Amino acid sequence: MARSITLVIVQLVASAVAQITSPDAADTTAFSPAVQDVTDTVAASGVGYFPYEKSQLTPEVISNLTSYLATQNTSDANAVIFNFANASDASLSKRHRTCKVFPGDAWWPSKLVWRLFDLFLGGALIEGVPAAAVCYPDWPQYDEAKCADLDVSWTNPAWRAAQPTEVDWPIFEGMSCLPPDLGDFLSRPNSTCELGGMPAYVVNVTNVAQIQLAVNFARNLNLRLNIKNSGHDFNAKSTGGGSLSVWTLHLQDIEFLGHDYQSSSGAKGPAFKVGAGITTKQIYDAAHEQGLMVVGGIARTIGLAGGYTAGGGNGPLINRYGVAADQVLSMEVVLPDGSFVSADENTNPDLFFALRGGGGSTWGVVTSLVIRAYEDTTISTLSYSFGSGVDEETFWTAMDAFWQQFTTWPEAGIWSYFSIACADVVNCTFSMAPQVAPGMNKSELEGHNAAFFANLSSLGITVDDASYNEYSGFLEMFDTTFLDTTNTAGYWYFHSTSRFFPEKNWETPEKFAQQSAAIRNTTQSRGSFTGYNSRPGVNSAISQDNAVNPAWRKGLIFGMGNVVYGYNDTLEEMAAANKQMVDAYAGWRAVSDGTYLNEADINEPNWQQSFYGDNYDRLYSLKQRYDPWGVLYATGAVGSEDWYVTDQIVYFPTANGRLCPVGS
Repeated sequence: MARSITLVIVQLVASAVAQITSPDAADTTAFSPAVQDVTDTVAASGVGYFPYEKSQLTPEVISNLTSYLATQNTSDANAVIFNFANASDASLSKRHRTCKVFPGDAWWPSKLVWRLFDLFLGGALIEGVPAAAVCYPDWPQYDEAKCADLDVSWTNPAWRAAQPTEVDWPIFEGMSCLPPDLGDFLSRPNSTCELGGMPAYVVNVTNVAQIQLAVNFARNLNLRLNIKNSGHDFNAKSTGGGSLSVWTLHLQDIEFLGHDYQSSSGAKGPAFKVGAGITTKQIYDAAHEQGLMVVGGIARTIGLAGGYTAGGGNGPLINRYGVAADQVLSMEVVLPDGSFVSADENTNPDLFFALRGGGGSTWGVVTSLVIRAYEDTTISTLSYSFGSGVDEETFWTAMDAFWQQFTTWPEAGIWSYFSIACADVVNCTFSMAPQVAPGMNKSELEGHNAAFFANLSSLGITVDDASYNEYSGFLEMFDTTFLDTTNTAGYWYFHSTSRFFPEKNWETPEKFAQQSAAIRNTTQSRGSFTGYNSRPGVNSAISQDNAVNPAWRKGLIFGMGNVVYGYNDTLEEMAAANKQMVDAYAGWRAVSDGTYLNEADINEPNWQQSFYGDNYDRLYSLKQRYDPWGVLYATGAVGSEDWYVTDQIVYFPTANGRLCPVGS
């Protein structure tokens, strides 16, 4: 197999040279693009393909490439490096038990092979260049004016999503290339610029065939492959050193399927088909036009069909309707073998199970989702704060009264997003920002908070800046409450940990006290707590049999803590701080069952159980079935324990290194 691939690369290069350098160069259409428009335009789920999903790589296209090569006097030629997978190919399996090919290796494709690949893609290939390279004179992209523009754009999530090599949080990418003069926690002391943990090449996807070509090319040449949608993941799952990146941001179609769409389970209701690159704000706008709302996140630029939904998907409507993964009725996906398939309750049901909650960058490249929508409704919010001037014990007595409400608010569909900040052990303040109540007017929400506010009053605590607001629908609430200016990115100075605190902790005073003490101790000592009163609602209109961490459905608090680094900290000092955070939050782990993998600590102990719960064994088995080659890898993803990245600092893992199988 290796000899065959080598021969074909040589033959392809020779043929490409003739095509690219010929004075006539009239026959490049034989290469560009390698795609077939399928005539069957209805997916197995019964929903029509988007136009970009009709352009596919098929066995017929591969056959045509083989025939073309034969006309170029390349005897016994075939397009093997673009072939679909054959799981029985022992030589391919053997090569995938070696380290992924890395830039500079003898097996790394030459520039000419990348050029040929780009021709097959139709010009969609981008060579990896850090966005901040414009600030470094040793890069050909150096441009002082463009570097100055980064003062405004660097922390903008929409701008970062639109950069082919950037992710929101550069810390675990490896901080390979930060602007040198943006100040503390955006720049680093003595900054340099390398490609590092960013991809070597990016496919700017505009059709399914390009994804299939990229997957097959990476698998057959043993290249590291990663998927970037909008790049919001906390732990750099959407990047990788020396990788080929599949970038799905520009798959930008939305279709309303009607108010009576019937899913494969037989349930009827409003639904949308959503392209992989559609953001939460875009689908909120589209739903509003139809008098509807959908489950999504609070950050406007999150790609709905990316790791957000694959990991579960938190948001203001989940206590009423279930998490984002629950809303998926069907999906289209390119698998690691290169095939393009549908998944729903009846078609590839195991895959459908895994794709909804089993994590991103693991199972395939999703190109679209069909999601349930709901009739728009009155929605109310509440924001307030307290704590200024309140003594220590009174403050934490108030917090116990607050936690006691968590068994009743989710039952009413109320979702709460709040934080505690402690300047020191004694001086802590609380902020609700905000509480969201779908289907309620202001007076109803006031009623649900009356008991807690009475408790605060009895403790002598004054509530500051209490503000109830009532909105005619979800979009008005979202645009007013979750402002675009509140979303930032690009910083490296902190890292988070998180846990689900289960309902069983409210069963006895002893369990409740142990939980309260665990939260209090870490918040006072480390300075902050961010939390949600979050328990996904039971929803008979959809199937909730999926891979979402069971701990979420049993939880009442989703709590987050963090570590904050010093500007001059070395990587080793940051690693030590990460280790200290793991140790400091042991008390949380003692009173909780797991966490939300999309917003978790990259160093989470026993991560398989923490991220996936009792689903993990089934998910690991499915990973071996759908990806026996290890085409897709991400930190903390199912099956990632079978791989490691070289040259890492313990407790400071990054994407910057060679990806190798364990035991190689």
